[in-house]
Amino acid sequence: MLTTKEILTREEVMEILKIGRSTFYKLLQTGQLKGFKEGNRYKVPVESVEKYVEMRMRT
Repeated sequence: MLTTKEILTREEVMEILKIGRSTFYKLLQTGQLKGFKEGNRYKVPVESVEKYVEMRMRT
């Protein structure tokens, strides 16, 4: 099970949410997913993915 302090890679987020690469970047650009770039790779906290899913469940 994932903890809220865990950090996910782009590939992991894409697999969890069942989305493509362009959708991943779009969610980051629009602020729907919170993440940061470390070197040339994006990292996303598990908490951000959970909040995104909760938000989508409400709409």
